[in-house]
Amino acid sequence: MRFSVLMSVYFKESADNLDQALQSLINQSLKPDEIVLVKDGVLTTDLEKVIERFVKLNTSVVVNVISIAQNRGLGNALFVGLNACTHDYVARMDSDDISDFYRFEKQIEFLKEHPHVDVVGCNLSEFDREIGDSMLKKVCPESHEDIIRRIRLRSPLNHPTIMFNRKKVLAAGGYDSETLMFEDYALFLRLWKSGLIFHNIPEILYYMRVDSNLNSIRRRRGSAYLLNEINFLKYAYKIGAFTKRDQLKYGILRFPIRLMPIRVVFLIYKYLLRKKKV
Repeated sequence: MRFSVLMSVYFKESADNLDQALQSLINQSLKPDEIVLVKDGVLTTDLEKVIERFVKLNTSVVVNVISIAQNRGLGNALFVGLNACTHDYVARMDSDDISDFYRFEKQIEFLKEHPHVDVVGCNLSEFDREIGDSMLKKVCPESHEDIIRRIRLRSPLNHPTIMFNRKKVLAAGGYDSETLMFEDYALFLRLWKSGLIFHNIPEILYYMRVDSNLNSIRRRRGSAYLLNEINFLKYAYKIGAFTKRDQLKYGILRFPIRLMPIRVVFLIYKYLLRKKKV
């Protein structure tokens, strides 16, 4: 089962973070057959140097670098990148995170043994500067049935951890830019409505960078984010994934968080939406 890795990078990313992310794609027990890297708009000189060096030094893997003239958001970048992937299976990866050494091997093995599954994710561990410096992890339900039970309240899988059947995802509409900041959640709703089957491997095979300055929390609050969230709810209703009652329940639980002080939101994420590693 040959597979591609899909990654997007834009100018605000750290060159060191991108370098670590790319190295984790190569340092795998099962290496990808192709890496599709989308440059979402003009990048910094340091980022360009990291990409140029990576392509030059890793000739054993096909690295397809795609340039988009103007930054138009993650949904558009992933739409372009997914259509450029050439293999039947595609793994997502964010440009500042790290994949575990066995991630791709275990996901491919699972898909081979469970051919009815179309999308497989995994649990993740958060970190700031080094893997292990945080005790928090993000755990998703394992079975398709349990995943769907939570799909109307939270995004059901850790998006950058997924590996999926490319043709089926494209047939369901793939990524779009209609739901800014909620591209992943909207994608999962479309896949669910199209009958695709999900699964989550109950292991930590991915490490997500969450900075100590709480910038990741800042991006998930405020009036601008709230407006994008309202737009997402309208979209979910339009495609028949949410009812009016679902919209109301979601809004009651989520909207107040967007306007709370950052420190309060951090505590909610830490104690209610994350689990501590044992």
